[in-house]
Amino acid sequence: MRKIMFSLLLLLPLALIAQETTKESTVYVDGQKIVVKRSSNKIKVKVYEETVKGDTIENDQIFEGVYLDGQSTERRIAMTIPFVTKKPKSRYRFEPHVAGLYIGYSRLYSNMAFGKPDNLDLQLSKSWEIGFNLFEGAIPLTRDRHWAITTGLGWGYTSFRQNNGFYFDESDGVSHNDILIGGPVYDYSRLRYNFFRLPVSLEWQKRINGRKPLFVSAGAEVEVRYAVRSKVNIDDKTTTVARDLNTHPVGINFLAQAGYSNIGFYARYSTYSLFEKNKGPEMYPFAMGICWHW
Repeated sequence: MRKIMFSLLLLLPLALIAQETTKESTVYVDGQKIVVKRSSNKIKVKVYEETVKGDTIENDQIFEGVYLDGQSTERRIAMTIPFVTKKPKSRYRFEPHVAGLYIGYSRLYSNMAFGKPDNLDLQLSKSWEIGFNLFEGAIPLTRDRHWAITTGLGWGYTSFRQNNGFYFDESDGVSHNDILIGGPVYDYSRLRYNFFRLPVSLEWQKRINGRKPLFVSAGAEVEVRYAVRSKVNIDDKTTTVARDLNTHPVGINFLAQAGYSNIGFYARYSTYSLFEKNKGPEMYPFAMGICWHW
């Protein structure tokens, strides 16, 4: 990496001098090709790395930076795959903490002040969410790579379990939390849904002893909900009693996270009720748990 940075320092003045006759300069360092292009007041640097594919050797782009009016920016968008060995990461590179697996406990509150809803007694140990983020990206904001805007895309599942004889139902266009009277006795009920989530956060990180990073992030998260179901379990048989239930198809969550290396702890809280106004009880989803970033 030091050789690459040294070569870049050599190429930049060459590009400035050669701007009248050429717009591109190329140098090879340890199997990596570095290309510097200049147009007006902008300098673009691309780094390619040789990879062997079958009987051919190809150059894959691994970095792109733009230098404009003395300011530098770089863009990295990557799809991460779990359980696949990665190349060692540079200690000078920003590592976004978005992609990975997370699991946590879920709750429902009656207001933003964490009030308890009437007729709702969730079993915390069996009310949970699980999700996967397969895509992540980052835009560093500072030269020291301590601050960046991060984003990603993921999918998951949320389930809220009740054991007090109540279940969610809908009648006359309004959703409510009912108690089953005069019918079969059921073991428990669940309100569940699937989701896609798109987080956008401001992340700070600092490497401890120049190695693994300590990180903190906070931001907003768009949540698209689908397959909303209210289910009851009777004699070990699950039955769906209601669908959709006037829930908001799109929610906005506040998301906060902190951790070290590839392990983090998170909390998320919906900024408005799960159900539409005047079409269901006022309940705000909340979750907290642990995440493993790959």
